[in-house]
Amino acid sequence: MHYNKVPHGIMFHHFHGGNYLPSQGSVSADDFKKILEFVGPKRILPPAEWLDKLVKKALKPEDLCLTFDDGLLDQIEVALPILESLGLKAFWFVYSGVFSAEGGSASDGEGLENMELYRVFRTQYFKDLDDFYRLFFQKVSDSEMASLANSQEITRAVSELRKTFPFYSKNDAKFRIFRDKILRKQNYERIMDALLKERGVEKSVLAKNLWMNNRHLKYLAGNGHAVGLHSYSHPTALADLRPEEQLREYQKNYSHLEKVCGKKPTVMSHPCNSYSDDTLRILKQLGIACGFRSNLFPGKSGGHLNASDLEIAREDHANLMRAI
Repeated sequence: MHYNKVPHGIMFHHFHGGNYLPSQGSVSADDFKKILEFVGPKRILPPAEWLDKLVKKALKPEDLCLTFDDGLLDQIEVALPILESLGLKAFWFVYSGVFSAEGGSASDGEGLENMELYRVFRTQYFKDLDDFYRLFFQKVSDSEMASLANSQEITRAVSELRKTFPFYSKNDAKFRIFRDKILRKQNYERIMDALLKERGVEKSVLAKNLWMNNRHLKYLAGNGHAVGLHSYSHPTALADLRPEEQLREYQKNYSHLEKVCGKKPTVMSHPCNSYSDDTLRILKQLGIACGFRSNLFPGKSGGHLNASDLEIAREDHANLMRAI
């Protein structure tokens, strides 16, 4: 573990409790408290202090910050009350495509984003994840897309991905390789939409109470938290997009957050840890001062952690739970 080697963020996504069912990687309120106690609340810097020290090159190895990705409503309802009870502030990274023009979230049927909907489907509509994976891989095998897969290359890719994210099972890693590198967006969504149809599941049902809305973003921005970029539509392989497509993703995200929060965003996190040299150049053009990766491995700009201010390391909460 790297806990005291470099200043870094701690990354959270999903929470369960109350109306929110447990899912792969989700955290309960009690486990969230245990993580905060384990790392030490006094080490956790509020966003303003983190950014000030980052600019001044004054961050210390023991310094930490909290980050929440994807703009999920369970973060507001499960995690935020605990943060407020402890007087802690955090970074919140949201993709804007799920926020409707009227100020609501995509839960009301507008701007549905498939990545998160598919996640709900595979974690809540099957006996377990391996049950879903068996069906998914069988669908790929039965389709004309089977010819795209090279078993030796997949084995190597799975091994490499699990080195970076050791909490992934082999099937977790294999699924992500198929989704992001073999099938790509169009083919992947074709298979998933067919599975939804077979099971008679509507996307509007999956989206219910899934994402925050603009009122939540305003509240966070006005109460000492930092709301930052996470792209517009959350591509799982953003680095593979053309530079002009990447620019469009972040410009639309930027415009939404600036309008809602009343201030220019200066922070971001890379969706699915996918970025390129073009991405970093675009973020600098937009005036982004701090960007976060999704692991504790060296960034693209150098052979060490925190290779640049746009490649700050983060520890996934799953690793902390294993340590606890």
